[in-house]
Amino acid sequence: IEAYDVSHFGGKEVVGVVTVVENGEINKSEYRKFKIKVDKNDDTGGLKEILSRRLNHKEWRKPDIVVVDGGLAQINTAKSIIKNISIVSVVKDNTHKPNHIIGDTDLIRKYLKSILLANSEAHRFAIAYQRSLRERFH
Repeated sequence: IEAYDVSHFGGKEVVGVVTVVENGEINKSEYRKFKIKVDKNDDTGGLKEILSRRLNHKEWRKPDIVVVDGGLAQINTAKSIIKNISIVSVVKDNTHKPNHIIGDTDLIRKYLKSILLANSEAHRFAIAYQRSLRERFH
């Protein structure tokens, strides 16, 4: 399972990340960081960029499931780029806690813990990366 998240501070230091969960365990050696180059204050644009850049790496193993952070806009963005891979989207409430998941309900039921783990790791990793860039350059 690969999970994607975009983080920025008011459109500055925009980054995207991918985290990996295999057999219910995080695999930090497969985590990747991306500096967003194109859309500076557009989460779906940033997601589109990191998904496209990630898929250009043919040497990286393809996931069975992709998890995106957001709602319909994010899952539709992912579906416009990714083919033949299951995609789910974790929708958060206003306190940034998972509210519900959009996608194949059987897949969600089977892999719920791993989906939520991958998503929370992506959020944590994205914020940590974005903060490290902000601290380095300010």
